[in-house]
Amino acid sequence: MVLNRLANVPMTAEAGVALMVVTTATFAASDSVVKIIGTAVPLTAILLGRYIFQTIALGAWQARHGISRFGHIGTLRLQVLRAFLLLLNSACTFAGLRLLALPVATSLAMMAPLISTLLAATLLNEEVSKAKWFMVTLGFIGMLIVVRPGSGQFSWAVAFPIGAATTFACFQVVSSKLSMAGDPVTTNFFTALIASIALASLLWVDQAALLPAIHDVRAGSWLLVILMASLATSGHLLMLQALRRTPLAVLTPFGYAQLAFATFLGWLLFGKIPDLWTIVGMAVIAISGIGTMVVHASPRGQ
Repeated sequence: MVLNRLANVPMTAEAGVALMVVTTATFAASDSVVKIIGTAVPLTAILLGRYIFQTIALGAWQARHGISRFGHIGTLRLQVLRAFLLLLNSACTFAGLRLLALPVATSLAMMAPLISTLLAATLLNEEVSKAKWFMVTLGFIGMLIVVRPGSGQFSWAVAFPIGAATTFACFQVVSSKLSMAGDPVTTNFFTALIASIALASLLWVDQAALLPAIHDVRAGSWLLVILMASLATSGHLLMLQALRRTPLAVLTPFGYAQLAFATFLGWLLFGKIPDLWTIVGMAVIAISGIGTMVVHASPRGQ
């Protein structure tokens, strides 16, 4: 099984980087399936299906190895925080994918390191160097190139991938802490369980509107939801395994490989090729994100 193979991957920094690249491919594939599903399934149902699948799959796996495996939870408060951050991230990502091209939504969501810098400066009152501010400005310019306000391609929908980037920046920090404190499978199980409970509560509150829409969903669409859920679950397991082997600061630049995978899948599945300006903007965002991590790792950049 995949989990057994992951456990046998060497505990080296190089292996962590390789796992991170595979993670980005898995996430790009998962996003592509969400794009294919479109509006055929209500957003709440897609999210609930995604997290119920993860809960059942990982719960069954852990149960096979004994109930004691569920005790490796780490900090409960961090588990709850991680679950809600991931749920918000998924909601923003799925909503953005419905309204924007796959490479565009992905590139805007890749602004997480830049948003981390802004949060550190504004909310945590941390001192941010001129080099970091330059990278933030460069990333903002890249975003403007991608969305091009006033060109007819700009819409309020860009708020969704930017929201996804913000929640993912916080999610990665929490995941990094939990990767050392608890078992990765248990961590993802509790994340999915908490998210499923929250979504089931939302479904119960709004059942009059949601249940008829869910009843009309075709079997093929549910199969796509299961495929998306399996890809997303695998991606988060891969990411936690990568974090166990390699520091987050080292892995983050390799996360931009998702832009390449998203562009390829956008062409392969939807026949969409980004225009020149979109490619330039994506490159600027990637350079600014990687530059942010390089500056962060440099003593002079602190």
